[in-house]
Amino acid sequence: MNYRNKIQRITRMKIYFFIGIITSLLISCGTAKDVVSWNVEIKDSEIPITDKCNPSVKLQSVKSPEKPKLLPATELMEARVKVIGVPCTEGEKAPSYEIPVSRVKRITYVADPLSPPVQAEISDLELIEGCCRVRDGWFIFDKVEIRGILGYRGGKDSVVYPTPTGDKVYNSSFFGFDRGGSSMFTGLEVAGLWNLPFLDPSGALQLGILSGLLPVDESLFIPVGLYGRYTFNQSPARYSESCNTWYMYGTLGLPLDFETEAPIFGKSSDFQRLFYGFGIGYDWAISCKMDFSVDLGFRRMNLPLPPYTCCVTTPDENRNPFRNSTAVLLRFGLTF
Repeated sequence: MNYRNKIQRITRMKIYFFIGIITSLLISCGTAKDVVSWNVEIKDSEIPITDKCNPSVKLQSVKSPEKPKLLPATELMEARVKVIGVPCTEGEKAPSYEIPVSRVKRITYVADPLSPPVQAEISDLELIEGCCRVRDGWFIFDKVEIRGILGYRGGKDSVVYPTPTGDKVYNSSFFGFDRGGSSMFTGLEVAGLWNLPFLDPSGALQLGILSGLLPVDESLFIPVGLYGRYTFNQSPARYSESCNTWYMYGTLGLPLDFETEAPIFGKSSDFQRLFYGFGIGYDWAISCKMDFSVDLGFRRMNLPLPPYTCCVTTPDENRNPFRNSTAVLLRFGLTF
C-alpha cells in the first residue's frame, strides 16, 4: 500500500512539474515583449536627462525591452541613440529617449540572468534611415496632385425630352454615360497649389487650381475651380519615424463642357453650373518626392444635360435640363 501511494505521489509531482513548465513558457511568451533586456548607461553631465515617468529624477541609465537604434548625425545635432523605455504604468505607451552618443557610457544586453551582461558597440546598432520626404511641389507649384476618382450619387431620376413624335424617356443606370444619369461615375482630376505664407508660414495651408475630366450624363465635363488643402505633416523632420500625413481639402468651381451649349452663368441657382465639396485623406510617402494618396469626401454637383432639339419656340436659357446631385467621392493617386 505504501508503495502504491509512493507511486501516485511521484506521478502527481511529475504532472505538477510539467504543468509548471508549460505555464512558465506561456507566461514568458506572453510577456517577452515587456522583459527588460537592454540597459543604456548615461555619463554624468551638467545637462541631465530626466526620467519621463518622474521628471524630478535624473537618469543614470535607461532600461528597455528593445534593442536601441542609432539616429545619424545632422547639421544641427550629433548622432543619438534612441531607446524605448518601460511604460510608466501598465497600458501606457512606453516613453522614448534620444541620448547623444557622447553621453552614452555603455550599452549592455542583460536578458540572460545566467550569463554576465554583453556589451554592445554603437556601430552594432541598427541605423534609422529616417524620412527623406520633402513636400516642395513640382514645376511652378508647391504641391501637385493627380487623382483618379470614383463617385457614387445614388439612384438618379430618369429625364424626359420632348420630340416631334412625343416624349422620350432616358432611364438612369447603375453605371454608364447616358443622359439618363448613373449611380456610379469615374473621372480624372489634376490640381496645382501654392503656399500661403502670409496666412501659414509652415506651408501646411495651400490654395490653388483644379481641373480634370468628368465623362458623365452624355457630356465630357472639364471642372475648373479653386482647390484648398491643409496638410498636417507638411514638413516631416529628418529621421522621423513616419513621413506620412493626414490632409483635408475643399473644392469650388464650374463644370465646363463643349457639348451642352448651356450658358456658363444661368438665370437662377437651379440652372447654374456648379460643384463644391470637401474631404479628408492620407498620404503615404513612397519616395523622397512623391506620395500615394487616398481620400474620401462629398461633392455637390449641378450639371447641365444636352439641350432639347425640338420646340424652336423654347428660349435658349430653358433648353437645358439640369441634374443636381450629391456624390460620395473616393479619390486616389499621386501627390508631388
